[in-house]
Parts: sequence; structure tokens; C-alpha cells
Amino acid sequence: MLRKPFNLAGAIALFGAVGIAHAGVVDPTKSVAGSTQLELAEQWVQWAFSTDAASNPLLDTTGASAHVNNNGPVFFVAGNTGGSSARTFTVPAGKPIFFPVVNAFDLEVPTDGCDVQCAFNFIPGVGGATGLYARLDGQDLLTFPSYRQTSTAFFTVDFPASLRDAFGFPPQYVGLLDAITDGYWVAVEGLTPGPHTLEFGGTIPELAPGYQPFTLAVTDTVNVPEPGTLGLLLLGAVAACGRRRSAATDPVSARE
Repeated sequence: MLRKPFNLAGAIALFGAVGIAHAGVVDPTKSVAGSTQLELAEQWVQWAFSTDAASNPLLDTTGASAHVNNNGPVFFVAGNTGGSSARTFTVPAGKPIFFPVVNAFDLEVPTDGCDVQCAFNFIPGVGGATGLYARLDGQDLLTFPSYRQTSTAFFTVDFPASLRDAFGFPPQYVGLLDAITDGYWVAVEGLTPGPHTLEFGGTIPELAPGYQPFTLAVTDTVNVPEPGTLGLLLLGAVAACGRRRSAATDPVSARE
């Protein structure tokens, strides 16, 4: 058995204020753009782990890949694979954002016969996460009692070979895999035009027995243009130019 921690989310992924955020945290029990926040957490994992390594938002060090496959009604913000990161990207005015403060996931090859409870046996330490924080322009976003979202059934991730190779997963981890996720997620109402600073992070002291602590710290500069200008900006930019795998987006683990 081999386990290798790393973050997405967050994280998640998860991630000096100049702008003022006229936005609010959405109650974690409430829907956003027609989806529950658990559904969004699972959609986030599908987004993060169905994107090729060359443009994967978790592996991105600058924010250049923040918009890849990210055109839905909610803007997903990536975490990293552990440690500190700082990125800059643009989000349309008024579009909600959603990100993991710290989260874990498990990927299963369907033919291995591991059910949902079996999958959760490989990421038991999420509930012990410590030092969680999330701030927008210096303002605390963790204002509700709990932000935890935990899968109750498998969902599907279309895992590309390039990402499998980048993470060092066994050969069978490719294509349609069963997945579960557990972690702490924040949804924020649409931001006002201007620059904003988003910060988030935390620690999972032990994802599973024998794991080293996993810690991430993300600082993102989020630029929000005036409504109607983002499309022009993007147009200008284009013209100018084992067995199973358990994982955490803030940690990822592999088993053989």
C-alpha cells in the first residue's frame, strides 16, 4: 500500500486587499445556481480530475488555467497539491465562486468491488482538519458552524492518462472511475468589479494511518471586470497569442 498526500482543492483547492467585497458567504446548507453544495463539491472534483495535466488547474502555478472547462454558472477555484501557491485570474462580475478550503477524495476502479464505505476507509482523517481559514479582502468567510460536504454515493470522474502519469497513479487508473469526496467548501456570492484577494488553507494532520500532515496555503488575486467586458478581454487574449486510488484535493493518496 502506497499513499501520497497532495492538494487540489482544496484545493482544493482551495487560495492586501485593494477591492472591497460586496459579497456574502452562502449558507452551506443552501443551493447555489440550482445545485446543492455537495453536488458542487462533486462537480468540482470532476472538473479538477477530468482535465489534462498540461492545463490542469491544480498543477497551474500562475492562474493561466483557471478558466479551463470552467464555464458553468458557478466559478470553481482550484487549490493545489500541497504547500503555498499564488495565482491571478479573472472571474465574471456577479458569478458565484466555490472552492475547497481543504478536501480529500478517493478514486476507485469500478471492477475492484470497493463500495462507498470501503472507499471512505481510505480517507478517514478529514474530520480532524485543523487551522482552517478562508478570507476575502481580509474578511473572514468561515462564519457558519460547519462547511463540511461528504459524498453519500459514488459519482464518476473521467480521469485522463496524462493526469494519472503526472500524479504517478497505477496504470489502471484511467477513464471512468468511481469517486467520493469529503472536505470543507465555501460558496461566495458574485463579486463586485475590481481586484480582490482570496486566501484559504488548512491542515489535515493525518489523512490515514501512516500519513504525514498535509498543509496548503493559497493566495489568489481575483480580478472582476465590469459586466460585459470579460468576453472582450478573453477575445483579445486569444487574438494576441495498483488497484485503487484514494486521493485528497488537498491530499491525494494512492494504493497498490
